[in-house]
Amino acid sequence: MKTKYISTLLLAWICLSANSQEVLPDSSEQLTLQKAVEIAMVNNYDIKIASGELQKAQNLNSAGNAGLLPSVSLSGGADYSNKDTEMELLSQGSDGSASSVIIEQDNAASTTYNANARIDYTLFDGFGNIYTYKKLQSADALQETIFRQQTEATIVQVAQEYYQVCRSQQNLHLAKESMRISRERWQKAIDQKAYGQATQLDVLNAEVDMNNDSTTVLQTEQTFIQSLKNLNLVLGIPIQSSYEVDNSISYRDDLTADNVVAGALMNNARLVAQQQQEQISEFDVKIANAGKYPTLSAYGQYGYYRQDNDAGQLLYNQNLGTTAGVSLKFNVFNGSQQRTREKNAKLDFINQQERTYQVKSEIERDASNAYTDYIYKRRIVELQKSSLEQARLNFEQTQELFQLGRVTSIEFRTAQQNLLKVAANYNDAQFQAKTAEFYLLQLSGQLVQ
Repeated sequence: MKTKYISTLLLAWICLSANSQEVLPDSSEQLTLQKAVEIAMVNNYDIKIASGELQKAQNLNSAGNAGLLPSVSLSGGADYSNKDTEMELLSQGSDGSASSVIIEQDNAASTTYNANARIDYTLFDGFGNIYTYKKLQSADALQETIFRQQTEATIVQVAQEYYQVCRSQQNLHLAKESMRISRERWQKAIDQKAYGQATQLDVLNAEVDMNNDSTTVLQTEQTFIQSLKNLNLVLGIPIQSSYEVDNSISYRDDLTADNVVAGALMNNARLVAQQQQEQISEFDVKIANAGKYPTLSAYGQYGYYRQDNDAGQLLYNQNLGTTAGVSLKFNVFNGSQQRTREKNAKLDFINQQERTYQVKSEIERDASNAYTDYIYKRRIVELQKSSLEQARLNFEQTQELFQLGRVTSIEFRTAQQNLLKVAANYNDAQFQAKTAEFYLLQLSGQLVQ
């Protein structure tokens, strides 16, 4: 099967489709690996979770969440009171003498109304809000890389389970073919015995071999059903779904040790994520250092205020207008908390740098080992292919001689079992090599483009 890869635009469409209805394979057609991957991208639970985390990071990535935009608030209120009031007011006559006036009023009402529109803005905070915005942007990019990691992991998992189904399906066909041959041999032994050309022992031996092959068919069929359920789980479709898969295979011939390692050191999702994590820790250092600088804030307010009184000299008071101001705050001492934050942020950054060096070395090693593993598996495929041709030729010749009575049933059975074993080994080698190819593409950053 010719491998196709998922483009970034297709992934974006898949993310948008993640909440759409479930996608199922067409049971009337063979399921291809490409179709299986597309189904998993829509239905797979891990992909849906990773997509949700990505959307959360995208929601946080804004200037407002970094404190770069002003905050605007509206407030208002009304108060009412009703009380018995007694007041003594001091007054001064024209001759300079002082006298008092007593005012008493029952159920004296007082009402107050206020409404305000206020805007607050941080003019300067040591560039902390700017670095916070850059950190949010880096966190968004990191989450995109994590989503890519999950996408790649899901594709590799789909490929592994898909080729396991292919292997089981092929082995089931081989087991059924072997049982067909054994049934023909058993029927032939019965016919020959009727004409005195075979003994009862020949019939019994043929029947035992046929029963053994029947058992193998049942065991292989059980393995096929289980592998199909495993694939269904990864695809996110009903576990009992049944279909056939396209088991044709082709390999890429453009992979070299140099381009695999170079691609891994540049595009490997795990390494890219670690480099982004290092960048985030660098912004944390700058955010921590911003605490050493003063914070300059400004505000503006437009408000309305009115108070009405039934008792007292002031019957009402009303204000309408604008207020504005600035404030400056500077941290002189806070128990060395600022210094501790700076030191720890710097240590985190250094640790992330060391971690990047470590991951880079591990990726280089893994890519080199994966390429070697892939090349050796490809060689094994060629050897098994040659062995299969020889085993098939040996069986065909042995079968002809058996028909002529020139080889024993034991020799025929041995050739039959050898063919079945070599064919199964060839299937295993093919699918193991193809799975290794997917892992190699994942490591080198070429799986999702």
